[in-house]
Amino acid sequence: MRFWFDVLTPKQLLFFNPVMEELRARGHEVLATSRHYREVEQLASLLGVELKFVGSRGGKETIDQLRSSLERMNSLLPMVAGFQPDASVSVASADCARISFGIRVKHVAVSDSPHSVIAGKLSLPFSSHLLTPWIIPYIAWYRFGLQRSEITKYHALDPAAWLKRESRPSSPEEKTKPGRPTILVRLEESYAPYMIGTDESWTSKVLQRLSDDFKDCNIIALCRYQDQLEMVKQRFGETMHVPERVVDGAGLIRRSDVFIGMGGTMTTEAALIGVPTISAYQGSGLYTERYLLSMGLLLKTHNLDALSRLVRKSLTKKYHNHCHRKAKKLLDSMEDPAEKIVGYLTAPRMSAH
Repeated sequence: MRFWFDVLTPKQLLFFNPVMEELRARGHEVLATSRHYREVEQLASLLGVELKFVGSRGGKETIDQLRSSLERMNSLLPMVAGFQPDASVSVASADCARISFGIRVKHVAVSDSPHSVIAGKLSLPFSSHLLTPWIIPYIAWYRFGLQRSEITKYHALDPAAWLKRESRPSSPEEKTKPGRPTILVRLEESYAPYMIGTDESWTSKVLQRLSDDFKDCNIIALCRYQDQLEMVKQRFGETMHVPERVVDGAGLIRRSDVFIGMGGTMTTEAALIGVPTISAYQGSGLYTERYLLSMGLLLKTHNLDALSRLVRKSLTKKYHNHCHRKAKKLLDSMEDPAEKIVGYLTAPRMSAH
């Protein structure tokens, strides 16, 4: 069979890479596309994954994103039609779902983000099936036109797909001062539609508070976009390290003493690795957050004073040991989501048109 994957973010690359590798190992053909984005391009190089880069996101403004999407679909169409896939796979890629619908190819969505309403509405109604973590209730997906029979659940959180595997990309270790605790911060997904209306100064406030209150710690800020990178280097370059190149995220998390996340994926990843994890995400609708909070593997706050208190708590050896023990037990209990996806894609029903 032939499968087309549209891989748009670092998380999607980490998640789909073992799926694509296994499909190829079984003799299937895979076309993997992406769009130009510094993190995906650099991570693909780090992992040695071959992607065909077509178009871009188009920036923060929705009108620019629309223009870029139209241009990208126009460029993708002859490539995909010439490949003649039996099915396509994406995490709510509107371009992938729309092209697949237009050329009468089944689109299989894999998502843990019903809170991403715009992306969901632009892709899931065109999808033949959805695979999703077991913690997300079926009703969360009904607004996108999916029925229960069109949803398959896997007993895992998405980072299990790469955390259960031994292979790791190699990247230089960050330059930090020895003997000091390390606080790792992942900036928010500032271009996402679900961030519209949130406090645009929140990132700066968090970084400023960390700079003021934890001068005796190494602070590393992982940026997503070039404008974030430039802002953080300009304002905080003297007090924290700001990697300009994409790094091995899991490896860096393991070398850190505390992780502070303003998004979803790396926050979940850090919690499953067992590093004390604090969510500073501005929203409240993440099912993964709710689950990890209930399991005692996540702390969450929208308050700067509380953030400092939680960081101090997280730096204690007792709390670190607590997180490590619980995370190992939880990750071991999860199935491999990559295997579940491969099993669904290669089932006899998928080859029937």
